[in-house]
Amino acid sequence: MNAMVSLPLQDYVKPLQLTEIVQHSAQAESDALLLPMLAGLSQHESWLVLLEPPKSLDKQRLQSAGVDLKRLWILRRDQRHGIDLLAQRALQAGTCHTLICWHKDESDDALVEQLKSTYIDSETQCLLVRTL
Repeated sequence: MNAMVSLPLQDYVKPLQLTEIVQHSAQAESDALLLPMLAGLSQHESWLVLLEPPKSLDKQRLQSAGVDLKRLWILRRDQRHGIDLLAQRALQAGTCHTLICWHKDESDDALVEQLKSTYIDSETQCLLVRTL
């Protein structure tokens, strides 16, 4: 006879690890920091997810910086999928190790609050890049 052990919910989920990078200008040159970091993060076995990255971070530029495109998802919002829904789905999938979100304007403030109160059952980390 097999016995089933039930663990409390807090043993399965934990708060999302959220780190924030603040740029004081949209024109700030972040390549020296960001591109090498993305290249390193793309070497993991699970997915690296970029949510609403700047258009300047196209696939050619990422690949030339050493980013493994086979381990990268780039998600952009559209009329049916807002940034909050895309973030939620990426986190719930449990298949990405890092989710990087670009916070562009005040309408994304709800996303920030949602991420701060998110509990996950994976090792996913979240990096928020905000421009003031």
